[in-house]
Amino acid sequence: MNRIALMYICIFTQIVFSAKPDVIDIVANSFTSIGNKTTITGNVKIKKGDDNLSADKVIVYTDNSRKPLKYEALSNVKFTIITNDKRELKGKSNRLVYEVKKNEYRLYDNAFVQETGKPNVLKGDEIVLSGSGEYANVVGKSNTPARVIFSIDKDNNN
Repeated sequence: MNRIALMYICIFTQIVFSAKPDVIDIVANSFTSIGNKTTITGNVKIKKGDDNLSADKVIVYTDNSRKPLKYEALSNVKFTIITNDKRELKGKSNRLVYEVKKNEYRLYDNAFVQETGKPNVLKGDEIVLSGSGEYANVVGKSNTPARVIFSIDKDNNN
């Protein structure tokens, strides 16, 4: 691996996902950084704490200070995230966009999310999730409507 590629990988691991102090482990076939855009391709696997993302391609957009603004994962996207309230969500889609400042995930095209250990499922053409677990929005198409499946927790006093 040449020095320039190694430098880009070091810069990438220092600035990308810098919102949290966790260690980032990125494995892929190729890293390319030009200006404010880093493109990672080929069997991309990213691990940060308990969160995992895999895709064929991930593009990271940064501001002029090289702080991440947005991540875009493309093709064969699969992920596991832990919300602030400690729920584990697993999902997949053809495209995922993570807006850093909003802490918001947007899943597009055949989007699917399930809460681990529960029957709670979201399916649609577009799913918007708060990384904190505060909200979720699901949009379908006319030929494939959105679908939400959830359990109703009953307390023992009823």
